Amino acid sequence: MQMKLLLLAALLALLAAFPCHAQTDAQSESAQAWKAKLSAHIAKSRLFPAQALAQTGEARVGFVIDRYGKLVSRALAASTGSRLLDDAALDIVARAQPFPQPPSELKEETFSFVVPIVFSGRQFRVPTDGLVLSMPASGSTASDAMAAWRKVVSEHVWRNRVFPSNAIGQRADAGVTFVVDRSGKLISNALVESTGFAPLDAAALAMVERSAPFPKPPAEAKDDLQRVTILMAFDGILPKPAPPSPEREKFLQSWVEEQAKLSPKSPGPDDAKLNSMMRSICRGC
Repeated sequence: MQMKLLLLAALLALLAAFPCHAQTDAQSESAQAWKAKLSAHIAKSRLFPAQALAQTGEARVGFVIDRYGKLVSRALAASTGSRLLDDAALDIVARAQPFPQPPSELKEETFSFVVPIVFSGRQFRVPTDGLVLSMPASGSTASDAMAAWRKVVSEHVWRNRVFPSNAIGQRADAGVTFVVDRSGKLISNALVESTGFAPLDAAALAMVERSAPFPKPPAEAKDDLQRVTILMAFDGILPKPAPPSPEREKFLQSWVEEQAKLSPKSPGPDDAKLNSMMRSICRGC
């Protein structure tokens, strides 16, 4: 009887362990298949810079995407030695979005990769086994907290965007890396990817500076200083100015009435024209 109980216990233990093992294998296979799909997807972009047709080299681009395949950030991890090829490598990754979405077995909100892009004269290739996925360990609350914090920081910076009026119609991407301490104070910032247009580059850096202080890193952060790299996509459209506040409307009306009292007999624009004139002058101020 005791032997039967021992055998039954061993069988139950085996049955309990087997599904977990099978699930882990399935998750690993899904992740590998997704990585291969991502590599093939990136390799579809065949645009090669005409000025660099005779150049060769290998670039490595680090990039982050969210669960929906949206590109969160990208930066050059290793240079080819050629600015033209480096820029082409970053453009290849940018044009690949939206990326194939991760399998449901992967629960993270963001995914970090490093992809090699090999240029050889007139073409490039992405090695199918070269893309590296950096995944946090299962149940790693610290990694989850840091990923969530980086997402909040990116959204915080984007809310502080201002498009320079002298860059209307310009469409470009800028990459900015910056360092934040545990209190959310901005320590340093630098441009890691230029738009090729000085006003937009300045706007990208100013956007980060206006965002200080930043949300504080989570307590799980191991280092006192945190480096964040974000991609800023300028779409060439000037945001519409906010309508005047009731207080400003009241001030303008009061000013118009005062001006009318000061010179009631002098010819000049009527109230409607004066109102319109003042609103056009003060719009956005």
